Amino acid sequence: MLERRNMLNSKEIAKRSKTIQEFVINSKEFQSAKIVGAYFALGSEVTTELIIEHAKILGKKIALPRVEEDKITFYELSSAKSLIKGRFGIMEPPPYEQMSEIDILVVPGIAFDKKGNRLGYGKGFYDRLLSGKRTFSIGLAYSFQLLENLPHDKYDKRLDAIASEDGIHYA
Repeated sequence: MLERRNMLNSKEIAKRSKTIQEFVINSKEFQSAKIVGAYFALGSEVTTELIIEHAKILGKKIALPRVEEDKITFYELSSAKSLIKGRFGIMEPPPYEQMSEIDILVVPGIAFDKKGNRLGYGKGFYDRLLSGKRTFSIGLAYSFQLLENLPHDKYDKRLDAIASEDGIHYA
């Protein structure tokens, strides 16, 4: 799946990402959110710039993840210029204003299924973050990343929805 995703060129990523992000932006969950948790895309991941831009325009706070030891903590994004390269080469906000209450959390992944299961990068960061939280979580995926079923175990936390070029699939 990662190989297939990495075969997308920058034009395809931009076009597909725009469509996926528009579905998120137009969702009732995004519209009602005061704090939007997003991520800064790495490589061929679905981008989030449009989501972040619209959140700013609508006066919402934006929180981005920062890897700290064995977990991720979200901090408010003050400006794109303040981002720094983190442990895994991902752009992260500086650790100033921690955001613990997030209304909608946008999640990356390698593959997803229609039940909300997600195949991540194997570190369990998002599973630990979502454990015990009531945040609405939505994965961003190209349509070929959305499968019927994915293997999962008791530690894997399901997402509430997956957004792809085909729309939002609620779990």
